[in-house]
Amino acid sequence: MKYIIITIAFITTLNLSAQDNFVLNEGKVTWQKVYETKKSKEEIIAHFKSSGLFKLFRVEDGKIIATLRPQSIDKEDKDIAGTLPPPLVIKASYAGTVIIGLKDDKYRVTYKEILIVGNGELIKKGEKQAFEKHYVNKDGKAFRISFNKKPKTIYNLAFNQTFKMKVSKSDDW
Repeated sequence: MKYIIITIAFITTLNLSAQDNFVLNEGKVTWQKVYETKKSKEEIIAHFKSSGLFKLFRVEDGKIIATLRPQSIDKEDKDIAGTLPPPLVIKASYAGTVIIGLKDDKYRVTYKEILIVGNGELIKKGEKQAFEKHYVNKDGKAFRISFNKKPKTIYNLAFNQTFKMKVSKSDDW
């Protein structure tokens, strides 16, 4: 019984902490996360510059400011596949503005002006719609109940996978 309670508490804690990355402020959604790495600022810049994730990319005042190319959610991903994602989540891509604050051994991703980009099924191909249109109440003061059910967790996983620097085999021995 003790192990069941500990397991439930652990899973609940993980689930709640996974959703803390989304912030709603004055009707605008921002996603923010700090990552630790063994790389220097220059290596972090080089990684993201060569990643192919961004259309526009510049380094200014010690941070990266970039425009994320449309990214699709991998519905085959083991963490996402079991959740039965809502159609909009898997039939549209996401894009937006990314600011990456840099320090040696860590970086902070602030993803704002998040856009839903149509792939032609639910939203016209290439059409961009504000994330808030689908997931924030009309008054802009709260997330819609439907967002808190599945999309929030799925987007959090997808955004995390997009911005987390993968450790190459040669770096991890």
